[in-house]
Amino acid sequence: MIHYHVSPMDLKGHLFEVTLTIDTPAAQQRLWLPNWIPGSYLIRDFSKHIIGLYAERGKESVGVDQQSKNEWVLDTDDSGTAVTVHYQVYAWDLSVRAAYLDQQQGFFNNTSLCLAVAGQEQQPVTLSVSAPDERPDWKLATGMPRKSGSAHGFGAFEAENYDALIDYPFLLGELSIEEFIAHGIKHSLVLSGRHYADMSRITSDLARICEHQIKLFGEAPFTSYTFLTMVVGDGFGGLEHRNSTALLCSRKSLISKAQHALTDDYQTFLSLCCHEYFHSWNVKTLKPKAFLPYQLDRESYTEQLWFYEGMTSYFDDYITHAAGIIDADRYLKVLGNTLARVERGVGQYQQSVTESSFLAWTKFYQQNENAPNSIVSYYAKGALIGLCLDLTLRLQTDHQLTLAQVMRDLWHTYGKTAVGTADDTVVEFLKQYAGVDVSDFLQQALYGKESLPVESLLQNFGVTTRRFVPADDNSSNGKAVEKPASVNLGARYKGNANGLELLSVYHDENAYHAGLSAGDRIIAIDNIQATDSNINTLLSRFVPGDTVTVHAFRRDELLTLKLTFAQPKATSYHLSVQKPEHLNGWLRWA
Repeated sequence: MIHYHVSPMDLKGHLFEVTLTIDTPAAQQRLWLPNWIPGSYLIRDFSKHIIGLYAERGKESVGVDQQSKNEWVLDTDDSGTAVTVHYQVYAWDLSVRAAYLDQQQGFFNNTSLCLAVAGQEQQPVTLSVSAPDERPDWKLATGMPRKSGSAHGFGAFEAENYDALIDYPFLLGELSIEEFIAHGIKHSLVLSGRHYADMSRITSDLARICEHQIKLFGEAPFTSYTFLTMVVGDGFGGLEHRNSTALLCSRKSLISKAQHALTDDYQTFLSLCCHEYFHSWNVKTLKPKAFLPYQLDRESYTEQLWFYEGMTSYFDDYITHAAGIIDADRYLKVLGNTLARVERGVGQYQQSVTESSFLAWTKFYQQNENAPNSIVSYYAKGALIGLCLDLTLRLQTDHQLTLAQVMRDLWHTYGKTAVGTADDTVVEFLKQYAGVDVSDFLQQALYGKESLPVESLLQNFGVTTRRFVPADDNSSNGKAVEKPASVNLGARYKGNANGLELLSVYHDENAYHAGLSAGDRIIAIDNIQATDSNINTLLSRFVPGDTVTVHAFRRDELLTLKLTFAQPKATSYHLSVQKPEHLNGWLRWA
């Protein structure tokens, strides 16, 4: 067997100590560490955080030869005598992707901590975790099957192989834990970090979301589930695992007992939980053939992320509505936000969602200031494809077939059976349903670079789409505003001590034509100082056709430019139900 021991050895220095024992090493045993973590499509080189690796057999030193950035070879003979490897891991990445440790909490994915033993990746493994000496009061939460120790205590755990081992994150600290039952299955909400959460209300809402999803698919691919949540002042993220999710959220996202009305931040948190939970079926079990198995030393390319992230993004908001947590108006506001995200900029006319999926490693996960002009999000446009597909299926089958039913059938055919999907699986699978003809739509939606027929499809369900000019360049979204901007810059920006820093400049809009670029710092417009607090007032004095002088710094050089204001674009979308009798069960209507 393979044995790991993890100890939070230095909270102030952010160091985990790891001991790996190999009972029967091979001659010249090779060790390796993943370069990326499933669900986050970027080479992260976790091995760069390993410190002081050495090996021994009993009291004798064993030679270690590093072969590459993430591979080591032990100078072992073929005697089969156990070898122990020692090393430390620097953990200062407060995200859901790697490892973190300080005096308040600890978190780790085993892709960051546990070296794989080449040739023995299919062997069963054990992992024991000890409490830090200075914090014996800490608790531990994980979805990994427990071998010893009390519930939420430190102890030993086991997994059937290395692939399973790296799919169980761990959360350590002064944990708040509340359990709940959904569809007869035990679930746990675990929070670390200072918070004021009304855990009873949150778990009640999560139970409704989980119940809905398990019923949607007919069964769950797990026997328990844990929401591992790190609470911080400002942060957001989630990563799916086989029977848990790792979450990062801001303190304001967790509704407190003093709050009664549903807040936008809390709604976003519930959608995040819904998204990661949906992944239990859609990407953890139903997955592309290219991920069977994952190639963790290099990129694993697939053009199917539009489906695995896009469909999940459609259902995360839709299920919060279908489960009765948000009403139709709130859902349509979120849908309008998604529509605005896709339509703002010209990225969707430069890249298809299949290209975006395939190039996630270098483009979507490494976005630069030109991203709005060059790429499309397979999350956001994928969600709109899911919307269009759901509405089209309902219309073509007289509202007898829904996308939820298709997802269930796909999971039972390709996910539960671990067959995996090819690039054309979804298109071909949909041909089996009587009265359904979506091949041309999907061909255009997946490989084309045009807008989707969202507005016309919504009209068939009694939903009207109205476009509005937003209040400013930074607020294109799903709602109308009381005071639309009379003119705009055509650029996203943020305020700083030196004026307005341009984050991105939209192609063929005002700032672009004036010669401004991302990174420029506007200090004055029409000889008036420009700041984050006065920019809206400053711009409100102008109308389309006016020309102004803009002073800006590019690096340390002052630019004097002429900017002519064009008519601002209507980039906000307000969706509303005008004919509820046409909803036909798609939305809940009181």
